[in-house]
Amino acid sequence: MDILSQADTTTGARAAEESPEDEVARLRAQVAMLEAERAALWWETNHDELTGLANRRHLNAAGPRLLARTGRCAVVVLDLNGFKPINDRYGHAAGDEVLRTVADRLSRCVRDDLAVRLSGDEFAAVLTEARTGPEPRWPAAVEALATAITEPMTIDGHSFSVTASIGVAVNDGEPTTIAELIRRADLAMYRAKADRYCSNVVWD
Repeated sequence: MDILSQADTTTGARAAEESPEDEVARLRAQVAMLEAERAALWWETNHDELTGLANRRHLNAAGPRLLARTGRCAVVVLDLNGFKPINDRYGHAAGDEVLRTVADRLSRCVRDDLAVRLSGDEFAAVLTEARTGPEPRWPAAVEALATAITEPMTIDGHSFSVTASIGVAVNDGEPTTIAELIRRADLAMYRAKADRYCSNVVWD
């Protein structure tokens, strides 16, 4: 008997010795492993590796579902001011830590809504609203976000501060797409960035 035939025989014998309960447990373990691998792959595909926030791909996929579910939302696009000098002077490691800190602050402000890193030092968020309500909550959320980002941060013994230029596009139930809201918020952000005395601009 050659080695391959012997291995097949051994495997077959082991399988024959398995009880039904053992076989079920083995199959369940295999399924769990495959599901874990699939979940890990989904996470890597839909999230930013540095900050752990959702990425643009996930925004494009989840944004329409959020809009369809609530019908009312505010899309926020923000770009950091003062980040490049930190990155240039103190290196990419310090710059990366600044981005992670901003991402954490964005996540805490957004809470159960969607926080996104678009690219570089540009971030976004989708703030959902109830279909009915006396006043929208997004203005307070945007103000809290701007305030949180400006708080000083200490990295490797150095104190850093950044601010954000913020653009907001609001959908109050009118027919539109998440892509259009992102486009409007992005244009509003550039208007805010062009005016150094204005931290945020709402698309109108």
